[in-house]
Amino acid sequence: MQDPGHLQELMTLLTQSIAADLEGRPDDALNLIGQAITLDPAFVPALMRRADLLMAQERYAEAIAAYDDCLQRFPTLEDASQARHRAMILALDHCQIMLEERPQEAALLCEQAALLERLGRFDEALASLDRALESTPTHQQALNQRGNVLLHLNRHEEAVLCYDRILAQSAVDAAAIFNRGNVLQKMNCINQALWCYEQALTLQPNFPEAEMAQSHCLLLQGDFAGGWQHHEARWRTTQLRDQGLFPHEPAWLGEPSLSGRSILLWAEQGLGDTIQFARYIPLVADMAAQVTVCVPESLRRLLASLTALPNVTLVSNDKALTPHDFHCPLMSLPLALSWTLATIPAAVPYLHADAELKQQWSAVLGPASPRLRVGLAWAGRQHGELNYTRDIPLSHLRPLTEIDVELVSLQQQIPAGDLAELAQWGRMHRLEAAMTDMAETAALIDNLDLVISADTAVIHLAGALGKPAWLLLRYESEWRWGWQTGSSRWYPTVKVFRQQHRGEWSGVVEEVAECLRLAAGR
Repeated sequence: MQDPGHLQELMTLLTQSIAADLEGRPDDALNLIGQAITLDPAFVPALMRRADLLMAQERYAEAIAAYDDCLQRFPTLEDASQARHRAMILALDHCQIMLEERPQEAALLCEQAALLERLGRFDEALASLDRALESTPTHQQALNQRGNVLLHLNRHEEAVLCYDRILAQSAVDAAAIFNRGNVLQKMNCINQALWCYEQALTLQPNFPEAEMAQSHCLLLQGDFAGGWQHHEARWRTTQLRDQGLFPHEPAWLGEPSLSGRSILLWAEQGLGDTIQFARYIPLVADMAAQVTVCVPESLRRLLASLTALPNVTLVSNDKALTPHDFHCPLMSLPLALSWTLATIPAAVPYLHADAELKQQWSAVLGPASPRLRVGLAWAGRQHGELNYTRDIPLSHLRPLTEIDVELVSLQQQIPAGDLAELAQWGRMHRLEAAMTDMAETAALIDNLDLVISADTAVIHLAGALGKPAWLLLRYESEWRWGWQTGSSRWYPTVKVFRQQHRGEWSGVVEEVAECLRLAAGR
């Protein structure tokens, strides 16, 4: 609970800001709301108010950044998402007006392209950048943005050429070398990508994004000693530097001894990451007197089975926490425990569905039939930055409807672009309204014979439950899934089906459909 006095101070500043705005003092209004945000950086009304004030002043770039701040902290805040979209459209309109006066200005065309890219309009963004480069062929920002857009469009070889054009002008451009490495990594040219990251870090030693990318390559190659060490650079990246929690408690990375001491373990990134690294919690519980695990509310009930350990307490992120001797984010545990672990602890299941919830879902699904019950998840979260290469358009999976199995949707959120297609899948159970958290999804999965999923939290959940699962994976090697098509080093019951060509799902779906036909004929 928030302290009433603290809340009163926040509300006073908010009220004063509103009054200042109504009196025609916009700068004072922003200053007052800034004081409120300094007092409590997670106070949603103040965050939204700041963004709205900037929008009203037509300071669109700052308004977009302010809405991004809201969504970074509260990804499902629909008001912020819609307002950010409006701000981008207004910024785009303003940019177009300025371009009518100065049609060949490269900086303006780059600004237009950046907005179009954020709106997912990649072909239009590419056209703007090509216009910029027509008048200024060596414009480095345009070349850099063009490479990023081409990456989104799966035109990797062309993207590499953009960075090569930058490096032809300046061979010591660390950012261009880093971006070149990112494309090479997505092309599965891992050794070449590593060389780029090493070069970027030589030129710019304090380059945490390059060190993070380097860590992913090392982990992919099985170099856990180097990979986990460099993975700590994530806390210095622009994306995560302000996301670290519990700065006033000492961090623990394996030393000193936890005997007789308490430690706070906390979820730092996505739901799938948290599920994947929850396997390490019992190992810490064996070492410490008291372990508190702080996770998002949507995972609290799922991880409740861990509270069977007598010294483990589970809390959600919105609860006040008592001080601990140490803290450690979950994704740092492989590094912290490396002195005791030679390999990944891969025994499953390490999470369990609630028996009562499982029975309730059994009643919803109805009596078992001779047909296989197959859960299907084809896309990740539908807020914030969407992952276009990971998600699978539902229409690509239509061959699965021709197989004599019982299909069950495991999508909590249906992508807007799939709604029309989904309406034609009359035989698939749609249960998203009832999957209110991951405990419900786990209980549903426990009633199924098989899970088929894109690279989402669902595949991690199925793997942690020890459920047979098939992962449909994009072409580029994602560090946790390794190189191979076949087994997973993290989840023994997960089989990996990988694209053979970038962006092409047809071959993967054909292979999965054939395997499903064989399984359905059991």
